[in-house]
Amino acid sequence: MPSYVLVVESDPVLARRINETLGEANYLLSTEAELTWARRTMAVRPPDALILDTTLSDGSGFALADEVRRNPATARIPIFFVASTHRGASHQAEAQRRFAPAEYLSTPLDTDRLLARLLETVPPSEPPEAPAVANYPGAAAADSEQKREKRAVETTAKHFVEGEAEMHGTLARQPFARIVQRAYSGRLSGALLLSRGETKKIVSFEDGYPVSVRSNMLSECLGQILLEQRLISEETLEDSLRRMKETHQHQGQVLVAMGVLSPYNLSRALMLQMESKLLEIFSWTSGEFMFKKGMSRQDAPMRLERTPAALILEGIRRHYDAERIYSVLQPFSGKYLTPNPDPRRRLQDITAEANERRFIDGLDGTVKLEAALASSPIPIDRARLLLVAMSEAGMITPTQAPPRGEADELRRTPRPVDLGSASVLTGERSREELVALLEVMRVQSHFEVLGVEREATPAEIADAYDALARDFHPDLFRLRGEDVRDVAQHIFERLEQAFQVLRDSGSRRDYLIELESTPLPAGSDAQAARASESAATAAERVYFTGVSHLRGRRYPQAAEAFRQATTLAPMQASYRSALGWALYRQAPADTHAMAAGLAELRRAVETEPGNPWVRISLGRFYAETGLPDDAIREFEAALGMSPGLADIEEEIRRLRGVT
Repeated sequence: MPSYVLVVESDPVLARRINETLGEANYLLSTEAELTWARRTMAVRPPDALILDTTLSDGSGFALADEVRRNPATARIPIFFVASTHRGASHQAEAQRRFAPAEYLSTPLDTDRLLARLLETVPPSEPPEAPAVANYPGAAAADSEQKREKRAVETTAKHFVEGEAEMHGTLARQPFARIVQRAYSGRLSGALLLSRGETKKIVSFEDGYPVSVRSNMLSECLGQILLEQRLISEETLEDSLRRMKETHQHQGQVLVAMGVLSPYNLSRALMLQMESKLLEIFSWTSGEFMFKKGMSRQDAPMRLERTPAALILEGIRRHYDAERIYSVLQPFSGKYLTPNPDPRRRLQDITAEANERRFIDGLDGTVKLEAALASSPIPIDRARLLLVAMSEAGMITPTQAPPRGEADELRRTPRPVDLGSASVLTGERSREELVALLEVMRVQSHFEVLGVEREATPAEIADAYDALARDFHPDLFRLRGEDVRDVAQHIFERLEQAFQVLRDSGSRRDYLIELESTPLPAGSDAQAARASESAATAAERVYFTGVSHLRGRRYPQAAEAFRQATTLAPMQASYRSALGWALYRQAPADTHAMAAGLAELRRAVETEPGNPWVRISLGRFYAETGLPDDAIREFEAALGMSPGLADIEEEIRRLRGVT
C-alpha cells in the first residue's frame, strides 16, 4: 500500500504545487481546503503524514493539529506545517512545544525542502497500480450529464466535415503529442476531433492551450476516477449509483450530499476525470484527427490546468511503450540535444520536479544524447521519458554539431533551480503591475530591458534573458484572464526583441552605434522626460498595489511590488521605506529579514535626508525592534524638520519612560 499523505491547504495554487511535487515521488495524495472536511477525511482514513496550513477558511490549522495529537489513533502522525500566517520564530517554537511537527515551513513555500523532509520521514512505496474493480458498472455509472456529453460529441463530429480544416490526418503518421505541440506553437484556437472506431473525442484549444475535452465514452466515469484515487470505496460507489437513480442527480452532487466527498475533492476529481479523457488519447497509435479553427466549444465547468508540455510528459509516462520511446529518440542517437531557438517552445513549463528541472537546464546544445543520459541527476528511465516528452513538445532538436558561434560562451553554468516564490509570484502579479512594467520596458534600451551592462558577454546576455523569459513565459499566465495574458505576452515579446538584437555581435554593434549617435538635445530631452514620466506613473501604480498587499498582510507580494517600484523610481524614498517594512514583516523574528528591512529604511533616509516622514518610519522600526535610543534620535531629527508633531513627541516621552 503506498504512503498516504493528506494535504490541508487553503490556497489552491499552493495546494496544486504541493500535489505536483509530491505526486512525482509516488505518494498517494488527498487534498482538502477546509477544516471541516479535513476532519471528515481523517475520520475515514488517517493519513501516514499530514501537511497542514496554519490558517484555513473555517478555522485554525493548529486546532486540527491539537485534535490529531490528542487522538491515540493519530497521535504519532508526522505533521508538516505550512505557515501562511504565524511565521515568526516564537510561533514556530510554540508549535514545536505543543505538536512536535516534523517540519515548520513558511510561505513562500520551498516545495523541494518539503519533499526532502517528507521523504526522510515517510518514504514512499512503488507507484500504485490502478485498482482492478470487480464488476465495475462502467457505462451504467454514467449520469445524465455524461449522456448529454456523448450526444453532443457525436452531433458535433458530424459538422466537422463542413468547411476547411486547419489540420487533418492520421495518428499513425502524426501522434497526438505532436498535434498538441503544433496547436501550441501556432497558438491555435478551435476544436480538435479525434476518432478511432466508434470512439470520438473533442479537445478544445484556446491560444494553443488545451482547455477542455469531451468524449462519447460513457465508461470514462467520475466513479472510476474516485476509485482509482481511493477517494471512495466500492460500497460507497454502489450506494451513490442507487441514489443517482432515485434522485436523478449527478454522481458528484450525490457524493457531496452523502458527506463522503468534499466540494474541493469533487472539483479535483472532475479535473482528473477530464485529464484522464485527454491522456488516454496518448495510447492511440491509430485513428484520425481534424482541427477546425474557431469552432465554438460548449462551456466546461472548469478548464485543464496543466501546460501542453506537462500533459505530453504525463501522457508519455502513462502510455508510451519501449518501441514508441525508441522511435522518438532514435534521431537523437549520437547527436547533440539542442534547445529550440524559439523561446516560447524552448522554455515551456514541463515539470515542477527539481532534479528534472536541473537536467533540463543542463541541455544547452553542447551535450550529446548518450552523455546527457549518463550524467543525468535523475534515473535514466525517467530521463529518457523526459527527453521523449521534450522532443514531442518541440523543446529540443537533434543537431550534428553544437550551435554555431562562440561555443565556450554558449557553455553556461546551469542556474540554481528556483521552484518557489519567484515564478509563482510572477504568475500572480496583478494586471496593474504588469502594465506598469511594460510601459517602462517600452522606453528602455535593450540593455536595460535585460538588466545587463553594455559590455556584457554573450553568455551573460543569454543567462539574463533566460531568467526573465522564464518569469514571463506565457505558460505561467495561462490560467489568468485574457487581459492579463495579453500584457504578459507583450512583456515576453519585448524581452525577445531585446535578446534577438543583443545576442548577435553584428546587430549588437549596429545597435550600440545607433544609441551613441542619437542626438541628446531637445528631442532626446523630451523622450527622456516622457520616459521619466512613464516610469514615475508606473512606479506609483505598483506602489499602491504593494500598499494593498501590505494591508492584506500578503507580505511577500507587497515586498515584490515595492521592489519593482524602487527599481522604477530609485530616488523615491517612501517606496524604499515601504519595501523595508514589507521585508521585515515577512519574518519579524528572522535576523536576516530584520537586517534587510533596516538596510532599505536607512537607504530611504540617505535618499531623502530632509524628509521627516522617512525618518519617522525608520524611528518606528528602531522602536519596534528594541532600539529606543536610535528611535529617539530619528524622531528628534524629524521634529527638527517638522515641529509640532504631537504623536511623535508622545512617542519620544514613552520611549524615555516619561508619563
